Amino acid sequence: MRNIRDACIVVTLDVGGSAAKASAFDAVRCAHLASTSEPYPAPDHGDPGVFDPEAWWATATRALVSLTAIVDAAPGRYLGVVVSAIRIPFVLVDRGGDPVLPGLLNKDRRALAHLAEITAAIDADDLYRTTGHWPTAEFGLPKLLWIRSHHPAPWSKTAVLLQLHDWFIYRLSGVMVSEPSSAAMSQMLDVAKRAWAADVLGAFEIGTERFPELRPAGSEVGAVLDPVAHATGLPAGLPVHLGGGDTHLSAMSAGTGPDHIPVVVAGTTAPAQLAVGALPSQPDCYPLLVSEHAIPGLWALETNAGPTGGILARLDGLDDETGDWLTDEVKRRGFEVTADEDAPLTVLSGSPFFGAEGWAVAPPPTIIGLRPGHRGSDAVHAGFAGACYAIRSILDPLDEHSGFSSPRVRVTGGMAQNAEWCQLLADVCEREVAVRPLDRISGLAGAALVAGRESSQMAAEVAEVLYVPDQGLGTGHASGFGSYLDQYRTAQATARDNGLSADACPR
Repeated sequence: MRNIRDACIVVTLDVGGSAAKASAFDAVRCAHLASTSEPYPAPDHGDPGVFDPEAWWATATRALVSLTAIVDAAPGRYLGVVVSAIRIPFVLVDRGGDPVLPGLLNKDRRALAHLAEITAAIDADDLYRTTGHWPTAEFGLPKLLWIRSHHPAPWSKTAVLLQLHDWFIYRLSGVMVSEPSSAAMSQMLDVAKRAWAADVLGAFEIGTERFPELRPAGSEVGAVLDPVAHATGLPAGLPVHLGGGDTHLSAMSAGTGPDHIPVVVAGTTAPAQLAVGALPSQPDCYPLLVSEHAIPGLWALETNAGPTGGILARLDGLDDETGDWLTDEVKRRGFEVTADEDAPLTVLSGSPFFGAEGWAVAPPPTIIGLRPGHRGSDAVHAGFAGACYAIRSILDPLDEHSGFSSPRVRVTGGMAQNAEWCQLLADVCEREVAVRPLDRISGLAGAALVAGRESSQMAAEVAEVLYVPDQGLGTGHASGFGSYLDQYRTAQATARDNGLSADACPR
C-alpha cells in the first residue's frame, strides 16, 4: 500500500516529437532524481508526417520501465504521475477507446488546401479571436477536416477526439479528459470561454459531443491501471494528474511566472512564451498565439522560430572537415548549398518571420556562402548565429504585442546547455540570458502541478547561470541580423518561385 505521508516522487511522462521521455522529481526536496528517453520506432509506412498512437504508447511504456528501474523506490514513495506532450497531434478513438487510424504530426501540412474552406466559413480574424490561433495548416482544425475528407470510414467510427496529451492520460488511467494548454493548438478551443469552440466546430458540422471534458492542469483525474502498473513498474492506483502543453511545462520548469520575463524553449524548435495575468484583447495581439497557461490564473502568449535545433542537429560532427567533402556531406544531410562569393557564411537555421505570412513559404535548410576554405566548425557557428537571429526576431513581436519588454530572457531545452550558444544569444539579442541546468529542473513543472506548489518558487531553488551581453559586439550583430533577414527573404522568394510552399518543407 502507498503511504501518503511518505509520498514525494512525481513522474512526468514527456511525449516529444522524436522520443518519449520520463523523469522523476522529488517534490519535497525539489530534486531531480532520474530521466530516461526512448526514441520512437521508424515508421514502416514511409510517411514522415504520420505517427502510430499504439507504437508511441509502447515507446512511453519502455521509458517508464527504465525510469522506475533506476529510481527503485517503494510504491509508497510515489505521489503521482503527470503528462506533458507536444501540441497539435490528436488521436481519434472509437467507442472501445481504440485508435481508428494513425495521427498527423504537428509539422505535417497536407491539410493546406482546407485553409480556404475554413476562411470561407469563418473570417480569419474571428477564428483568431475565438481560438487564439490564425489559419495555418500546422494546427489541428484543418488536419481534422483533411481526415474527414480523405478517411470518411474511420471518421464515421470516431467516438472521441483526444489530444496527444489526452491519449496518454487515457492509456495510463482509462479516463478520457482534456486540458486547455495542450488543447489550444487544436484550433477547436474557445480560449476565453475555456470550452470547445462550438460555433467554429458547428460551422463544419462537427459536434462538441466528440470531445472530452475539459479540466484544469494539475487536476487528479484517475489512477494508474493495474495492467499499466504491471507493464511499467509504476504503483497500481497511483494518482494520474493532468499536465499540459510541452512548451507550457518547460517554461514552468524554467521559472516562468507573473514577472514578464519570456522563456525560450530551445529544442527541436524554439518557441518563445510569455506568461501574463490577463487574457489580452484580441485580435490586437495578433500574430501572437494565445492559450490558457498550465499555471492557474495565467495566460500564455507565444511565438516560434521554427526548426532551429532540428537544423543544428544536422550539423553535428562536421568539426574540421573542409573542401568538397564538407559540401557533399551537408548536401547529403539535406541542405541546399547556395554559392555566393560575396555573402557571409550563413545557415538558415530558424525562421525570423512569425505569423501566417511568414509560415506560408519556408525555404529548405540552406547554407549560403560556403567556400572551399570553410571548415565544418564554421558552418556550426553560422548555424548557431542563424538560430540566434531567428530567436531575436520572434522576441520582438512578443514585446510589441504583449506590452511587456524585459532586459532578460530565460532559456531552457537542449540548446540551452551549450554555453557558447547561450553567450551568442545574449550578444545577438542584447539581453541577459538566464539558464537553469536541465538535469536539475527536468520534471519540476509536473511535480509542482501534482504537489500543488508554485513552480516559480520551486525553480528559484535551482541557481541560474547568467550570460551577460557584450555591448561592444552590438554593431556587428545588428549587421548580421539584417543580413540574415535579407537572406531568408530571398530564400523564401526562391522557394515560392520554385513552387516549394511550406507544406513541402520540414518544420
